Amino acid sequence: MRYLRSFTADGGSASATVVLFPQAGAGCLRLHSITPSVPAGLNLLGVQLPGREDRLRDAPAHNLSEVVDGIGAELAAPARRQPMILLGVSLGAVIAYEVARKLEHDAVAPRTLVVVAARSPEHWRTFPAANPPAGELSALLHPSVRASESAPYAVATMRSDLKLMAGYRISDTPLTSTALRSVSGYRDSVVTTAQMSGWSDRSTDYRGHRVIDADHHEFMDRDVLGELLSAVASEIVTGREGRV
Repeated sequence: MRYLRSFTADGGSASATVVLFPQAGAGCLRLHSITPSVPAGLNLLGVQLPGREDRLRDAPAHNLSEVVDGIGAELAAPARRQPMILLGVSLGAVIAYEVARKLEHDAVAPRTLVVVAARSPEHWRTFPAANPPAGELSALLHPSVRASESAPYAVATMRSDLKLMAGYRISDTPLTSTALRSVSGYRDSVVTTAQMSGWSDRSTDYRGHRVIDADHHEFMDRDVLGELLSAVASEIVTGREGRV
């Protein structure tokens, strides 16, 4: 099954495409709830990794390269048609970064990469066997999920996603055709602003960092994500420089 899901009706006539990469363990179908607040002229796509929601029966990916190659292949055509923004949350930001590198290599670079609540790549150099105790993973879940019957399922899905990062090798070459912006939350106790500082070296066109009033679990909520989508899209849709 394909990686991309569409959340806007007429993407072919849009001025730009935004691709959302959710955090570890999460699916993208919740983006249906923010469709009414998507800025006009914007085509919204979500990335759906195997093993969740409508891909529940799909076998987990073997490694990060498999995921990046699959997503990159699906994004090549829309990247040729219109400007593209990649927006990744937490682990999704690292995947989005690797997809941006893939698209640059294939000469269809996205316009902008926005990394949200995500440790910069150098923090993964010492990542161990990607098999932390269930308690550590449970602590990373949204409180409402942590207290629900779906918590074991969410922990298993998160573990599967983290395994993609085992042996992750970071390129010494920054993005050269894709602007990069970073965003963290004042109330985020999972990823700090300091842990995101290395993103400034990941593109030759780094556009700066913004801290907003959010905790780690709120970046996929309708209001916060809707605000981010409006901000990152404004540069392309309205022709003005957007402030992430």
